[in-house]
Amino acid sequence: MKKHDIRIDRSKLHPLLDYRMERLLKKCKKKGIYLIITEGFRSAEYQDKLYAKGRTAPGNVVTNARGSSYSSQHQWGIAFDIAINDKDKLYDTAIICKVARIAKKLGLGWGGDWTGIVDKPHFYLKKWGSDTVELKLQYGSFERFRKTWSGRVNYKTRIRMWSNVSRSKVVEKIPNGEKVLVLYKKLWYAKIKYKGKVGYVRSKYIK
Repeated sequence: MKKHDIRIDRSKLHPLLDYRMERLLKKCKKKGIYLIITEGFRSAEYQDKLYAKGRTAPGNVVTNARGSSYSSQHQWGIAFDIAINDKDKLYDTAIICKVARIAKKLGLGWGGDWTGIVDKPHFYLKKWGSDTVELKLQYGSFERFRKTWSGRVNYKTRIRMWSNVSRSKVVEKIPNGEKVLVLYKKLWYAKIKYKGKVGYVRSKYIK
C-alpha cells in the first residue's frame, strides 16, 4: 500500500511549518499523491557538506548557501524538501507542480516560484521572506529562534483553547504551567498545538 515517507526530524521544524506540512500530506493523499519528505532542518556542518558537492566534493551543485552563512532556510527549520514516493517519478515536474498548487493554498511558499535558482522540491514559511536575512537580523541564531516556538500557560487555573477565533467552541482546557507549541501570534490570540490538538487561545496567557 502506498503511503507518505517522512525521513526528517519533525521536532526541528517550526510548529507552523510542521502543521502545514501535515495538512499538505493529507490533501495530497486525497489526490492519490504520496510524498517523501527528504530534507528538513540542516545543521551548519551538514549544510557545508551539501555546499561542497560539485565544488570540492564529487557530485552536482545542490546549493549556493554555505553552512557558516546560515543563508539556507533549512538551517532555521522553516523549510522542507520533497520527492514523489514512486521510484519512476521521484522528481516528476508535473506532479510536483500539482503539489505546489495545493501547498500554496495552505500558505506555503514554493521554491519553484523563485526567479534566481529555481528549487521545485522546496517549500517554506513565507513570513520571513524568501531568504534568511530577516531571521538573522531578528534572532541571530537558530537556538534563539527556536525558543519562540513554545511557551507555557500562565494563568491561575486553566485557559480555554477554541477551535476558531470567534470562540464558538472549546476544544480543550489547558492547565496552568503546561507547555504548548506556538504556531503564531496575531492581535489578541495565538494559534497553538497541545496534545495533538490545534486551536486558539488568548496570547497574553502564553509566556
